[in-house]
Amino acid sequence: METPDYGNWVPQKIMHISLLASIVSFLLTLLNNIQLLDTALAISSLGFLSLFIYLRYVHWLLEKDGQAMQKQFWNLLIEHLQWDGAGDALDIGTGNGPLAIFLAKKYPTSTVKGIDYWGNPWTYSKEKCEINARIEYVSNRTSFERASAVSLPFDDEVFGAVLSNFVFHAIKGEDRVQLIAEALRVLRKGGAYAFQDLFNDEFYSNDFLEVVRSWGLREVNFVESLEYVYVPFALKMKHMTGGSGILYGIK
Repeated sequence: METPDYGNWVPQKIMHISLLASIVSFLLTLLNNIQLLDTALAISSLGFLSLFIYLRYVHWLLEKDGQAMQKQFWNLLIEHLQWDGAGDALDIGTGNGPLAIFLAKKYPTSTVKGIDYWGNPWTYSKEKCEINARIEYVSNRTSFERASAVSLPFDDEVFGAVLSNFVFHAIKGEDRVQLIAEALRVLRKGGAYAFQDLFNDEFYSNDFLEVVRSWGLREVNFVESLEYVYVPFALKMKHMTGGSGILYGIK
């Protein structure tokens, strides 16, 4: 029996690079005769090895029990989407399509589009989205296309719901609040939105909520994700789930 492949938030490519860097640094340490450089290379080797062990452990945490840890966050986001399931929804940064597929399964009359830029370092793809949708029996109500969250290829106010999960912080060189504004542009008046992201001070300013509220949306709410889900200490780092939250409401 086929099972869907929704991927893992920790790319295997990053793990492999950190392990390779550790091995190369260790080999250079053995070949080097300069004491100061030798010490620096040894420290680098240990650092890369520690990174590999940490990433491998987190990858395992996210995979175990049928990806229960990731599903906690997916389900939490969908629970905060105040949508009746009528019409079309957009999943921004769909990855391998879990949110789009879960949403289509929850609302049998809905149609859901997932967009993503795909590519390195993750192994997500449009093909995997379509395979997963077929396995989950929602391929007739889901579609997937390559597109950028920076400039969505849709007219204003065409979707009844828009959601995104841990995507905006990963788009480098962009104002994350403007990414939220772009997502809301394609949402109809009265439509529901829910965005889960790392809303910590590394990615968002302290007043980002006030900025969003100034746009005149009907409803703006915010909750911290870790108040609703349990994650081990290793997953509470800033670049993992530390500071994660859900911005949700009605346009």
